[in-house]
Amino acid sequence: MVTCSHLTRNYAARPGSVAGIVDVSLEIPAGEFAVLQGPSGCGKSTLLLTIGGMLRPESGTVSVGGTDLYSLSASQRAEFRASRLGFVFQLFHLVPYLTVRENILAGMSTTQARSLASSVDSLIHDLGLSDRRNAHPGTLSAGERQRVALARALARKPALILADEPTGNLDPANAQLVFQHLDRFRRQGGAVLVVTHGNDAAPFATRTFRLESGRLVQNPSLLPA
Repeated sequence: MVTCSHLTRNYAARPGSVAGIVDVSLEIPAGEFAVLQGPSGCGKSTLLLTIGGMLRPESGTVSVGGTDLYSLSASQRAEFRASRLGFVFQLFHLVPYLTVRENILAGMSTTQARSLASSVDSLIHDLGLSDRRNAHPGTLSAGERQRVALARALARKPALILADEPTGNLDPANAQLVFQHLDRFRRQGGAVLVVTHGNDAAPFATRTFRLESGRLVQNPSLLPA
């Protein structure tokens, strides 16, 4: 599903540059719930954005489902992200003037939104948001907002979901719910990569990586599903 080979990405600094990720290679097959751990500032988010096609590496390649992301043009890459990747972030990134349902459908074409309407309504129900479907983000709790963000990621039926500290603002019960739905997604054949500096995702992980100072410091461990 995901193959990263010798990824390196630096950031400009005075003087010289600061390493973001250094010679990172990893694979995440379909049906895996991979967790990337490491301390703050170690390059986890940089790696996630690089895998997600949003941050071009200085060297190395990223392949998702057999597609080399950085061989695509910027517009082709954006189209690929919209159709094949789902993103869940700690700060939710919901549009404040759209309702819950409208946020989930945001960015879809009219044809796509119509074809997915039934599955979106099912997602809203499954995530306990039925009575909030017409509410705006400012009236939602942190847990509800993250569930909307998760529904938005799942709605397009992506091949891969990338989640950056998705439960950092949540209480334990809501965090558990988010991970349960991500685990259901991977059991249905999707791939999941969760970035975290803690151990909250560990019970769901089938594969773990650790990053320190931009480098993978140990071989990934494969855990029983």
